[in-house]
Amino acid sequence: MLWLTALVINEVARINGDSGWVEVYNEGQNVVDLGPYSVRTEAATYDLSGVLAGGEYRVFYVRLGTSSGRVSLLLNGEVVDSCSWVSLPTRGSIGRIPDGTGDFRVLIRPTPGRSNDLPASLDEQSWGRIKALFGPGKRR
Repeated sequence: MLWLTALVINEVARINGDSGWVEVYNEGQNVVDLGPYSVRTEAATYDLSGVLAGGEYRVFYVRLGTSSGRVSLLLNGEVVDSCSWVSLPTRGSIGRIPDGTGDFRVLIRPTPGRSNDLPASLDEQSWGRIKALFGPGKRR
């Protein structure tokens, strides 16, 4: 069944070990009751509560897998959005750019509870060049 919802998973980060957080974003304009929603990780399912105003972000603390994983947002038990990864950054996060609709990208600076952004003063192409020059396995 297809659900139309304004809620999406917007960012995911590991805190340490298997603990982490998931940011849910209301990309719509209306207040959404979180009661019928839940977040499912490979470790557990978490029922949500409260309301989320249009344009608002909410962070939920969860247990994540220790390596690759998946997080799903469910409405009445049906998946309405999900995010999967091979490896979460140890100091950053993965988040949508732009918020709510974009692809998931590695964020050097996690942005829990607020809009995701790429590093100030660097566009994505420049950031890619820096990673190519100084990424893992590159001589410094």
